[in-house]
Amino acid sequence: MTLLELRGPLRVTVRLHRHVLWVSFALVLSAAIALPAGRWYVQSLAQDFAATGCEVENTVSGCGIQVRSFLSRSLYVQKMFDFVALAVSVLPLLLGAFVAGPLIGRELESDTYRLQWTQSVSPARWLAAKLAVPVAAVLLVLPVFVLLTAWIRRGTLDTWYPIQWYDLPMYGAIGPVAVGYALLGIAIGALAGLLIGRTLPAMAAAVTAVGTVWAVIGLLRPRLWPALDGLPGAGNHWNLSDGVDQMETRYHPESHFWPLQLVESAILLTLAAAAIVAAFALLRRRHR
Repeated sequence: MTLLELRGPLRVTVRLHRHVLWVSFALVLSAAIALPAGRWYVQSLAQDFAATGCEVENTVSGCGIQVRSFLSRSLYVQKMFDFVALAVSVLPLLLGAFVAGPLIGRELESDTYRLQWTQSVSPARWLAAKLAVPVAAVLLVLPVFVLLTAWIRRGTLDTWYPIQWYDLPMYGAIGPVAVGYALLGIAIGALAGLLIGRTLPAMAAAVTAVGTVWAVIGLLRPRLWPALDGLPGAGNHWNLSDGVDQMETRYHPESHFWPLQLVESAILLTLAAAAIVAAFALLRRRHR
C-alpha cells in the first residue's frame, strides 16, 4: 500500500511522520544486515584461528598474539550483539515517548486535531489512525527482527563468549516479550498523551510509566514460572540461588524459556489492552 492509496486520518498520520518512519526503517535494515554479518565474522575468525594451529586453553609459545587477537575480536562482536539487544529493550520507551508526544500530545496542544474532526472524522477514528501506524510498524518488522536476533544468539553458543538465553538485555530481544513491550509502549503513550495533552510532559510521563513496568516485571520475572530445585544437569541454566549450597540450587532450565516468555507476554498484552481501552474511554468521555 502506497501513501496515495491511504485515506483519511491514516494518510495524514503517515505523511506527517514519514521522515521518522523512513529513518526507523533504515535503522532496522542496517541492523538486519549487520547482525548476520557479525555472525559470519565470528565464524570466519574461528576458522582462521583454527588454521593457525593455536589453542586458547593450551596456549604455547608464539601463539600469544593470535590468541589475544582472536579473543578481543570475538568479544567486540559479542558487545555489538548486546548493543542491538539493548536497542530493542529501549524501543518501548521510544515508542511511548513518540506516541505520547509528537503523535498525540502535540496535536492536542496545538488544537490541530479539530481540523480532522470537522471533516467527518470521529474522535475514535482519529485515535485509531494514530495508533495504527506504530502498531503496524511493530507487527510487521519486530517479529522478523526478533527471529533474526534469536538465530544470531544461537550462533554464539559455540564461541568463547556465548550469550545465554537469560542474559540481559538479550532475553528481551529474542522472544515475543519484545513485541509485547513495544505494544505496551504504544498503548501507554496514547493514554499519557490524551491524559496530559502537552508534548513534553506527556513524553516524560510515558517514559516513566513504561520504565516502571519494565523494572517491576524484570524483578518478578524469575517468579513468573515455577523454578526447579536441586542440582542442575547439563544445559544452559538460569541459576537463581546464591551458589553457596549447590544442593539447594533453584534454577530455570532452558526449557523454561518459552513458558517465561509467554506468561510475561500475556501480562504485557493485558496491560496494553487495558491502556488502550482506557484511552478510548477517556477520549469518548471528553469529546462526546
